[in-house]
Amino acid sequence: MRRKVSIIYKILVILSLAAGILINVIQTTSVSAILSYYTLQSNIICLLGFIGVLVMELRKNNKSDVYYLIKGGITIAILITGLTYVLALAPVGFEMDFKQKELANTALSNLLVHLISPSLVVLDYFLFDEKGNFKWFYPLIWLFIPYDYLLYVYTYSSSGGTFYSIGGSKKFAYFFLDYEKIGFSGVAIWIIGMTACILFISYLLVYIDKKMRDRKERG
Repeated sequence: MRRKVSIIYKILVILSLAAGILINVIQTTSVSAILSYYTLQSNIICLLGFIGVLVMELRKNNKSDVYYLIKGGITIAILITGLTYVLALAPVGFEMDFKQKELANTALSNLLVHLISPSLVVLDYFLFDEKGNFKWFYPLIWLFIPYDYLLYVYTYSSSGGTFYSIGGSKKFAYFFLDYEKIGFSGVAIWIIGMTACILFISYLLVYIDKKMRDRKERG
């Protein structure tokens, strides 16, 4: 019964991720710009990851260390999306595409990729994953996704790619990556601060993972 519920839930997660990506892509005025935001890229990575997770669940495959390394990585990746939006972007009126005309669709697309899908992904771990499989060195590897995005955004920008500018940077997507406005030192401070936050959240997840396993073994 638990496995069936897990499968149904994962299908729900996949549908939420796919809907958020699709709605944003369909109604955007620039597909290349919208797909170049960390938000969309983290949602796409999670979508691909969850399709793989669902296939493993359907095949009843044993979950290896690689599974938990990847599952933890995509969970942290999209959790960053949700937290960054709530704490840093929403307060300054950030929109990925301010040219969207239908307010209802804009609100739905924002909710799906920034809040609903991230919440569903995190809950999947707490509800269904076997606990105690995250290793203490995993958070260092999980940094690959956000750091890879830094490389991507500066490559995209240097190639002439642009974003939208409501609450962000037309050239660098997010204000904290815009060295032309806040300087290289400003960007470095933001990156160091966000790296520390990501590592804190990642190690907190590993700690909770091990504590939940210990509690289950005792109970």
